[in-house]
Amino acid sequence: MARLVRGLPLMLATVLAFGLWAEAVAQQPSANMPVENSPFILPPPGQDQGNVAPQTPRGLKLGLLHWHPIASRCNFVDSGADKDTSGADDPWPLVFVTMMETGSTGNTGLERGYVMANGLIRELEKGKTAADRDGSVVTVWRSAGEPRINVNVNLREARGVGDDARYFGSMTVFWGDKRETVAIAGECRN
Repeated sequence: MARLVRGLPLMLATVLAFGLWAEAVAQQPSANMPVENSPFILPPPGQDQGNVAPQTPRGLKLGLLHWHPIASRCNFVDSGADKDTSGADDPWPLVFVTMMETGSTGNTGLERGYVMANGLIRELEKGKTAADRDGSVVTVWRSAGEPRINVNVNLREARGVGDDARYFGSMTVFWGDKRETVAIAGECRN
């Protein structure tokens, strides 16, 4: 009997610990969510495709990027848009932005462009930069994913030099057989 009494605290501690462990396990959320309940799943092939976005849009609508305070290399605004004159010092919403790989300078690092088309921010890879027959400098940007879009940034004029330079021109976005062009003004930092 003395052994039973001496072993009782150990047995009670073991039972109590097991009970606390079982309660903790019961309170943890289970990872048993069916895949069909995910908000990101597409319907199986051949099923209801009515709610799936088409590969080529029916229209093309450019949006504005409220990018500040995220660091960027180049920022371009729609130069034809009216600036809000309410007195706020908020930055203009942007129509085209580029970012440079951290630690790179000038044109030596990986650079990506961003534009909002049909409600989606699209990441763009820089293609060829060349002068056209009118003396403008055109840089072609292509989307990294589907559906493919192309963006031609056509810079016609630069005022100032270095980090103080302001650039003026146009941006044309091509998506399927749709096209939209906006006048742009902006700056780039080296």
